[in-house]
Amino acid sequence: MESFGLYTLIDGNKNSLPEQIANHILKKIFTGDLSQGTRLIESEIARELNVSNIPVREAFYILQSTGVIERLPRKGVRVKSISSKEIGDYMNALIELFRLGVNYSALKWDEEKYNQLRQYLKEASLKLEENDVLEYILKADQVCRYIFIVAGNQAFLRFYSEVTYITNAYCQTRWNDFEKKMKNYHSYIEGMVNAIIHSDFEKAKSQFELQAKLAIFD
Repeated sequence: MESFGLYTLIDGNKNSLPEQIANHILKKIFTGDLSQGTRLIESEIARELNVSNIPVREAFYILQSTGVIERLPRKGVRVKSISSKEIGDYMNALIELFRLGVNYSALKWDEEKYNQLRQYLKEASLKLEENDVLEYILKADQVCRYIFIVAGNQAFLRFYSEVTYITNAYCQTRWNDFEKKMKNYHSYIEGMVNAIIHSDFEKAKSQFELQAKLAIFD
């Protein structure tokens, strides 16, 4: 099955009905309308969206592949519940993966790529000013994801996409004071981008680690 990035699935153009339905469900998870452990009933979603059960079932398969929802014996399909231990493991994996992404990208940056990175940061900054939680998450993810695109390693990009589905869904349940927390979070994103532009890759890694830990552990 195709691996969808967070930004691609929520914000990209949808060519199939199951992808549109997966997008609808994912947005509800990221905006807090569907909390961890909530049961997803195929027939209810189909009725809500005025579609048959088949594309809803296919949407479930897409979201199961991301780790955001899970199918449990005798409990049905639910938004995945994540323990503190599990999210800590994901976070450590994400930090190490980012270090690899930065290392692989180090010799591949040029002015065109720097300008693209600046543009993604500008878009994230705009959504922060608007206090738009979901769109900010998307744009911030796009900034970090671009480093893996520059790195040119498809395995790293796929792993990053899979891990950030889970970590971002978990973070969303904890970002109640959005304005205060995200300003601190965004300062690390800015620091990471500026470090990359100045070829200070060790600082870029440390800035990413700081923003990741802030998002998860307060």
